[in-house]
Amino acid sequence: MKTTELLDAHEIRYEVLTGAIVIAPPADQLHQEIQLDILMQARRVGFPATMDASISFPGGEDEFRPDVAVYDDHTVLPRAGDRPGERVLLAVEVVSPSSRLHDEVAKRELYARLGVPAYLIVQQTGDLWTLHHTPAGAGYTRLIEGPMGDFVPVPSLPWTLRTWTLDRYMNG
Repeated sequence: MKTTELLDAHEIRYEVLTGAIVIAPPADQLHQEIQLDILMQARRVGFPATMDASISFPGGEDEFRPDVAVYDDHTVLPRAGDRPGERVLLAVEVVSPSSRLHDEVAKRELYARLGVPAYLIVQQTGDLWTLHHTPAGAGYTRLIEGPMGDFVPVPSLPWTLRTWTLDRYMNG
């Protein structure tokens, strides 16, 4: 049995980034509430979205599992298996202290290289969100930051993401 199959069988959260398995701690209630809020916003306007689902990109061997991924509105998601990374319009990570290095540096560079149009980082321990967009090489050329409670203008989406609902989780 492959290592990833063993991790899946025991429902351990992990990703494969640049060939290395990165194990994440279980998401706490706050983390899950923020994920669900973003997922539901996408689904309310008719865009497919997933939480903690495996995503692969053509020609790559890594396995990404963003906290939330929003896909273009014509994407048909499989019930199981990898979702199409090339259809992702927005990848979201809710950052905790244990995932900070991977989420804020490694994944940002990898998503930019793979052409993911926008990458949103939500600070679980603070009150700030950061949106990276317009990928070029190993980085994004645009950055927008704001406090919880503001709207996030994601250029790759035809609607503005609300964070006022996220703010209640941060200050609750």
